[in-house]
Amino acid sequence: MFEFLFDLVFPHNTCALCRKPGLYWTGRPWCEECDRKLEATRENRPVCDRCGKYLCGGDSQCQDCSEQAPPFFIARAVGPYEKCYKVAVKLLKFMCRGYIAVRMGRMMAEVVKNEPRYWPLDLVIPVPISQPNLMKRGFNQSEVLARNVAKALGLKMLPDVLVRVRETPSQRELTKEERQQNLKGAFDVRDCEKIRGKNILLVDDVYTTGSTAKECATVLLDAGANRVSVITWASGKGF
Repeated sequence: MFEFLFDLVFPHNTCALCRKPGLYWTGRPWCEECDRKLEATRENRPVCDRCGKYLCGGDSQCQDCSEQAPPFFIARAVGPYEKCYKVAVKLLKFMCRGYIAVRMGRMMAEVVKNEPRYWPLDLVIPVPISQPNLMKRGFNQSEVLARNVAKALGLKMLPDVLVRVRETPSQRELTKEERQQNLKGAFDVRDCEKIRGKNILLVDDVYTTGSTAKECATVLLDAGANRVSVITWASGKGF
């Protein structure tokens, strides 16, 4: 009902990704051509069996996962962090096009539904963002995605259990090792009893080096979670 009223008050007459004129809504924010491009971008591309990063060779795991197994059980993404997938992230994060998160979240949920290793699941938890970014954007894009993922999967979402307790410099220009060190002690669990013994689905927008997902998973497991798995909209390369 909310989506119907939103579309009625704020109709969309251009594709969110390519700006092609037409009739669009929260459940279908982009055109069929962009849908085909999204499908073609991810089609038949091998991914790391553990973290879901995209591979170019015949290996089953990326170099990072081969050297050290991540703390989470499995991570997957809808597609690679390039082309239309990258555009969608930028629209959501920096241009406040929150309505596209409905479709993005549903597509993320489909990935989870179709991968048996995710199940069983008890809770959905978003990766928290820094206070400056929250104030700048007015929302946490991972929480918006998590809400739609949880709705599509019929699971409960807990937005305030995993919290950021220390502000950190931007990860953008840091190496993999620097990113891992940068995030140490940045997250904490507010109420351990809510996650004790639970199988958790951790939601974020993008998985690149995996530093954020790994640190969040470690914190959740240390607080008593039984298992943590990760789903993102897009993933980087593992080569």
